[in-house]
Amino acid sequence: MSQTIAQKVIARAAGADSVAVGDYVTVTPDYTVMQEIYFHRNIKILERLGVEAIRCPDKVVAVLDHTPQAALGSEHVIRNRESREFVRRTGFRNFFDAGRAGLRHLVMVEHGFARPGLLVFSDEPNIASIGAVGALNVPISTEVLVSMVRDSNWVRVPASVRFELTGTLPPGVWVRDLVQAICHEYAGGDGLVQRCVEFGGVSRLGLDSRQGLLAGMYHAGADTAVADVDDVALAYVRERADGRPYEVFAADDGAEYDEFRTWDLGALEPFVTVPPRHGEVVPVSEVAGRRITHAMVGSCASNRIEDLRAAAEILRDNEVAPGVVMYVTPGSPEVFATAAREGLVELFTERGAQVLSPGCTTCWGYLGALADGDVAISTNQEHYAGRAGSRNAVTNLASPYVVAASAVAGEITDPRPMLTRKGAGHAGR
Repeated sequence: MSQTIAQKVIARAAGADSVAVGDYVTVTPDYTVMQEIYFHRNIKILERLGVEAIRCPDKVVAVLDHTPQAALGSEHVIRNRESREFVRRTGFRNFFDAGRAGLRHLVMVEHGFARPGLLVFSDEPNIASIGAVGALNVPISTEVLVSMVRDSNWVRVPASVRFELTGTLPPGVWVRDLVQAICHEYAGGDGLVQRCVEFGGVSRLGLDSRQGLLAGMYHAGADTAVADVDDVALAYVRERADGRPYEVFAADDGAEYDEFRTWDLGALEPFVTVPPRHGEVVPVSEVAGRRITHAMVGSCASNRIEDLRAAAEILRDNEVAPGVVMYVTPGSPEVFATAAREGLVELFTERGAQVLSPGCTTCWGYLGALADGDVAISTNQEHYAGRAGSRNAVTNLASPYVVAASAVAGEITDPRPMLTRKGAGHAGR
């Protein structure tokens, strides 16, 4: 039976030669990953149940990616302390505390937990970003407790669609614009529901951009996503695997897809997603001139070094406009350190942006919350009312280029005229 990448990963985790679309199979995950809110909740449940040990603690990863800067009066001050006490008491090793923490999406890749052919249970569909190195994310939300304790769970084998990338992104256009083009076509419909999006032609993008692309597929309706593993991805994995095993899977000739589609990167333009739905995507020209009060670069869609470099291209010779608050959030300590070495932290600061510590931060309003009447343009994943603060604030979604250009202009703006250096970092510089 010809198999897609998703089928092969699930079959391996199930100990089977092959699996069919729609099968319900019991699998042993390679890792279970969660952020601290779920982690704290789960250890409290374990305590109430009298469960004193996790079956395979080395296969569980917990990351403080939402609340590492727990503030005065926040309930997370106590919750994070109790999580640390659990870690010390049990010898739990894969706990990424403040200072080591960032978005768990990146922690999984940077620390070599995500590797080709591995299956990961997680608390969030956006962690499909690990598919950039050939790992498959299975989002199970609150049921992460099950795989955390039992080291197994069931999964329904998804159908797959195949998206093949061609062409080259034009100057001023970012991988986020591709995500928005896909959302425009599929979000709100059932074309990608209960499906895995399998990407080919990804060598046209840098590894950072591939992660951002896969993270966005949830908002187009997909359950998960995965990309072909090329030499760039494999070299990255080898550097970080530390001897841990992996297996590179490629789809078989004759594998069945619900849809096969080609996306020409060269045909894209800058887009903006306006509230309230992810399918509400328009060319930037249709909303240009709308006043903004906030601009944010970060979140699991655009928090990697390539994203920060793109924003820096705009800000290199421009300053944030008076009356606009701009936040830049690196996705991990590694990204933060790289940005510092490259002078980007200094550049952002000198141009009037505030660089925040790694984490989810502005995406869910834990830092940089919006007040009544605020209008934001952001690389965040979500923009429903109240997501990042007041329900009477408005958030538009866009690429790092559009966000930075809008911060400079004080209104939603096409970034292309502002670029002082042509070409972006999609080739993985």
